[in-house]
Amino acid sequence: MLKKLLALFFCFIPFLATAQSYVVYDFTRDKVLESSSPNHVQPIASVTKLMTANVFLEHNKNPRCTASITDDDIDYIKGTHTKLPKYTPIACNELLKAMLVHSDNYAAHALSRSAGMSRLQFIQKMNEKARELGMRSTRFADSSGLSQNNISSAMDLVKLAKYSMHKSQIKELSNMPSAYIQTGKRNIFVKNTNKLVREEVFDAAINKTGYIQESGYNLVFIHKHPCRNATIGVISLNNSSSQFRTNFTKGKLEKYGCTAGHHLHSFTEEDAQYEEDYDEEGLNNLIKQVTQN
Repeated sequence: MLKKLLALFFCFIPFLATAQSYVVYDFTRDKVLESSSPNHVQPIASVTKLMTANVFLEHNKNPRCTASITDDDIDYIKGTHTKLPKYTPIACNELLKAMLVHSDNYAAHALSRSAGMSRLQFIQKMNEKARELGMRSTRFADSSGLSQNNISSAMDLVKLAKYSMHKSQIKELSNMPSAYIQTGKRNIFVKNTNKLVREEVFDAAINKTGYIQESGYNLVFIHKHPCRNATIGVISLNNSSSQFRTNFTKGKLEKYGCTAGHHLHSFTEEDAQYEEDYDEEGLNNLIKQVTQN
């Protein structure tokens, strides 16, 4: 219990944030258009889920795979919750949808033990895939990205984004503004964690947000349609806020010829419930639970 308590509180030590790092990449010509600190290594948060999706899709051999959210999937790192019911068989494709559209951490944990291997073996496969793709600065410690030990760089994530373009399910789910997750007799409505997709400002070929306190606000985004005859992507890490991340990505896409489909609405309090963040109430409850045991 002491080790668990110490590990929990070390997570709350303020992280010394560094400057934003980013790459604007031409995936048609395989070249960097502009960048800042592109090889800087730092936590990537839920951008991790892109690798989780790839490894799951490549190793799951059961097209009718189902899994249930259990106590094993509880977030003891940040105290996040889930809309998904516990102990209810859910199709793995629905968990994949919850993970990529709404960035559900519990769905990511359930998928990591649903592909015919243990969670530890799954994470080993994630690291093996990173090495295979030449992501030399990347390490994974969990399947959700809640751990600050999941690290990478903007240039490494260019390689992951490019590889993810070969997965039709990842591409389809990346561009869903919202979705219903079928969970037994209930359909659970969720919205995309990326405001640019949620409001259909841009169509995404690949899209994944990420946030924990240690990482800042991250985004991997590849535009679905050619921009001046090129497929353009923006990968940015350690943005100062969700709003800055959104405006920065929009500005870079427009700079290189990508046309917005809709006007971007101002950020509102309603946006906060969809933007990825850890649950502060859940975090406080987690602290109380651990200290009282």
